[in-house]
Amino acid sequence: MISKVLTAISSGDTETVLNTGDDPSWATALTSPEREYWVAGARAELKSLEDLQVFVLIPHSELPHGQKPLKGKLVCKRKRDDAGNIACYKVRYIAKGFAQHYLVDYEKTTAPTARLESFRSLLHIAAVLDWDIQHVNIKTAFLHGILPDFETVFMEQPPGFEAPGKEDWVMCLMKSLYGMKQASRIWNQTFHKTITQMGFQCLVCEWCVYQRCTHTGTTIFAVHVDDIISISSSADENAQFKTELCQHWEISDLGVVKYALGISIIHNRPNRIISLSQTALIDHIVEQFGQLDAHPVDTPMVPGLQITQLDKSLPIPANIASWIHRTPYRSLVGTLNYLAVATRPDIAFAVRRLATVLDCYQPEHWDAAIRVVRYFKNTRLFSLDLGGYNAIRPIGFSDSNYANCPTTSRSIGGYCFSLGSGMISWALHKQPHTADSSCYAEYISLHDASHELIFLHQLLEGLDMPLSDAMPLYCDNDTARQLTEDQRWHSKVQHFHIKYHSTRDLVDSGKLHILRVRSSDNTADIMTKSLTRTQFERLCNYLGIRPPRGT
Repeated sequence: MISKVLTAISSGDTETVLNTGDDPSWATALTSPEREYWVAGARAELKSLEDLQVFVLIPHSELPHGQKPLKGKLVCKRKRDDAGNIACYKVRYIAKGFAQHYLVDYEKTTAPTARLESFRSLLHIAAVLDWDIQHVNIKTAFLHGILPDFETVFMEQPPGFEAPGKEDWVMCLMKSLYGMKQASRIWNQTFHKTITQMGFQCLVCEWCVYQRCTHTGTTIFAVHVDDIISISSSADENAQFKTELCQHWEISDLGVVKYALGISIIHNRPNRIISLSQTALIDHIVEQFGQLDAHPVDTPMVPGLQITQLDKSLPIPANIASWIHRTPYRSLVGTLNYLAVATRPDIAFAVRRLATVLDCYQPEHWDAAIRVVRYFKNTRLFSLDLGGYNAIRPIGFSDSNYANCPTTSRSIGGYCFSLGSGMISWALHKQPHTADSSCYAEYISLHDASHELIFLHQLLEGLDMPLSDAMPLYCDNDTARQLTEDQRWHSKVQHFHIKYHSTRDLVDSGKLHILRVRSSDNTADIMTKSLTRTQFERLCNYLGIRPPRGT
């Protein structure tokens, strides 16, 4: 197949098919103007498989009785930089792991990745302490994971790239391959074993954050599969870390971190500020969903707007069913969700409400989702600013919106936390119980927020940055605050679920201090309701969401 395509390329007999997506199929890639790049990418991938001794070829007759080789496919991906420019044409040979059989060619599949909260926390710490920040990518990471003897996997050769004279032979995999169910787990175990031999220790509360302290300095890094963000007390320490990595794997030394996990990172060392943004993704969304000429708006959601689910038992009119089929609502909400969890907590409430109707959306829901895109058009250059000169100390805000859900009458709870400036952690959710008072709803939110605060406490303690006093958590309901300190009003709170009283234990032990804050100053208010422009912009500033400096 490949030889025929290459011959057609040279003779000009192929018909060019334009494709603007970053993930074209292999067939589409071979008929695109960039086909030479894709073929070169495929050859580079197969050379990596051979160089790393990922497989050995065996005759088809030597397969164990009843076991069929997995099929695979070539998957294309345009890799882009923080400006949206194409950096490389990546092709991987991926196993169709859905055909694997439990206890035959795989067993366990669990594999950890670093939480975004940890990722942002490390960047904040590095900015405050003025540490060096580096970005490293381990090339063909999964191809380094050695499969255990009891997980023998066989696979067909890549179509069009079969070994000459052995076209009907199959690959017996010695190492993991992308697409296999256990690939992430095998790579993580291989990585962990090697890194610990280098003197690093992972945190108990975060398995993908490692630390090493020596007489020459400290290095801390977070790993997300094969992406490593490393912060160090000196540039020499980071350089030494990268040298050690090169002794075990081939790496891409990306230098000072600029772009990782789809996030643009700007380190302003003189002001000790880290700015996180996703302008390239926002521009792509605006263009993809036809809002280039749309009028921008100042807030992501109309104040007081209710997103309600329709009765699913009722028949859907034919015209609405046709509209649902051709409208990419789920795609839009899914893309917006990554922005909401990565760098833009200002849209978290809007996206959470839009996500409640993924299986029953209507035109009014689409209009509400498009409003978020129009808001992004107005704030495309805004960034989440972390760092500064304040001491590294968790500060939290908790809030709830009583009986906000019109379908279930449950309340919406939310929280956000900073380590001194700019929020590094936030979340909101519908509460699991119907609260019969605003006090109960706020009490549940305090309970949920206290769990995140304990995680941040453990994270800092694991990084040798222990806290000497209680961590402050602000809420705007004084009754709920008093309940965390004393067992008051028993007859009115006796029905509260016992687990929510665990917040009292944290207060009694001196780890947590619940403080009263005015509703207008409660930063978490933006996580639980749609607000007017004035209040929304005020709380955005508290979150750390700001326009570029100098504008």
